[in-house]
Amino acid sequence: GAGARPRRASRHLDGAGVDDVLVVDRGDRGLELHLHGSRAVLTALARHFAAVPTPTPPPAEQLLRNAMCEAQLDLAIEQLGFDFEAHCRELAAAPPAAAAATRERSRIAMAMVAPARLVLVGAQNAGKSSLFNRLLFRERALVGPLPGLTRDPIAEVTVLDGYPYELVDTAGEGLAASAVDAVAIARGRELRDAAFEVLVIDAAVGPVADDRELADAATLVVANKADLVAAPWPAEIRQDVAVSCRTEDALLLRARLGAILRRQRALPPAGPVGGPAALTSADRARLDALQRG
Repeated sequence: GAGARPRRASRHLDGAGVDDVLVVDRGDRGLELHLHGSRAVLTALARHFAAVPTPTPPPAEQLLRNAMCEAQLDLAIEQLGFDFEAHCRELAAAPPAAAAATRERSRIAMAMVAPARLVLVGAQNAGKSSLFNRLLFRERALVGPLPGLTRDPIAEVTVLDGYPYELVDTAGEGLAASAVDAVAIARGRELRDAAFEVLVIDAAVGPVADDRELADAATLVVANKADLVAAPWPAEIRQDVAVSCRTEDALLLRARLGAILRRQRALPPAGPVGGPAALTSADRARLDALQRG
């Protein structure tokens, strides 16, 4: 029952011990085993017992369980009140154009559910790792005055202005001092495919040659170290926002950058979308097919 206490035990199959486990006696509901979950243990259990798969909850319920912010929670509660399957059947009997509104709602909902990759790019020592840490509220990436401290890309999921992002810190562009540095830069470049890019430029230095090449593809151009004396900024390179990772409040910084990114992506304030919407890529594909007729 609810007050049952776990007990340590050893799990044996064919007379051989395969795992140390915790056992909870649930009375009429049987015994509950807590395993280490290694592949070898699970394979051994699968050979001896019939697997009973746990039903996958509907997408709205999954979002309700895993919501990372209030906006995601509000969206989940809204979508729990809709029958998406029934809505798709209605759309199937309607002209293809009828799916357009649902498809737009789904674009917004999917942006709130599936983290978009957001890659920080720029020259060495521009402050990418400092910005990365401020957006995460913790010292996740190593920072310091020496160039090349970031080698392997570091990725973490966070929420900015109600929308989730897989935030990626990459090695700085520039001359590679070693083969290891060259590999690190190449790995960062690979992660840019199908990703939003935030170009971070040291405002005290100004845009360098690599920044000029990166600016055109960047979703957002950030002038960092705005608390220092600014260097000349060429008119042909846009500057979307000036920040100071050293002095600016992290909450305000996250809110500012999140709002700019949201507008750049043509997204409304996060929250309920006003009708049935797809919350998975499979459901979004169904809507695309319905709209094509």
